[in-house]
Amino acid sequence: MEESGESFNYETALARAKEGDVEAQYELGWRHAIGMEAELDDTVAVGWLVKAAEAGHMLAQNNMGARHYTGDGVDLNLKKAYRFFYLAANQGDRKAGKNLDVIAKKLTGDELAECRRLVNA
Repeated sequence: MEESGESFNYETALARAKEGDVEAQYELGWRHAIGMEAELDDTVAVGWLVKAAEAGHMLAQNNMGARHYTGDGVDLNLKKAYRFFYLAANQGDRKAGKNLDVIAKKLTGDELAECRRLVNA
């Protein structure tokens, strides 16, 4: 999309996202989250970001981890935050790796063990 020098077209991005284009899903989520060339709408933003994160988009995974860590537009849930940060960190996202360390300090030993078990299942 914009990274390749193309200008952003909402309708084109929407069509691509609906067809499963993970990059388009992330871009729509990001744009709705900040209101850039798309309506500022956290519900729509989270919907697209979750799709992209579940499909393996590293930046979307880190974004969803941060949202669950703070409760921004989703339920505050450290276990879900851990999962998304873990997925992003496994793809090389250094920020996500640092965020895992922060969350690990906030979880009990049993909670941390459960998180690790879930991401390795």
